[in-house]
Amino acid sequence: MTSSIKTPRPPHPSFDASVEREQSSVRPRAPRDERPPESIAERTARIDDKIALATLVLPRLSPADARARLLHSAVLRRDEVLLDAVLAQLTDEIVTLAGRARPR
Repeated sequence: MTSSIKTPRPPHPSFDASVEREQSSVRPRAPRDERPPESIAERTARIDDKIALATLVLPRLSPADARARLLHSAVLRRDEVLLDAVLAQLTDEIVTLAGRARPR
């Protein structure tokens, strides 16, 4: 019979200590937001408000303006994320429009 010679293993290799420190663990879940779920009517009203604002700003933009094309597309698609993004870029125009709408 042949006997295999096993190489003795060092008792505490240097990498074992670092592996023990880096062991993974499950993190506790973050606390959930306790807001009640939004109804479809509330969501629709919120999007409608944004679309109304967009339709007020849209005629004041140049047709060649890329933001106007994006805003028009967002209104047609009722895309809330795109509406938010474009309206955020148009903050100055919206403030000017709001200043004109107020009676003096």
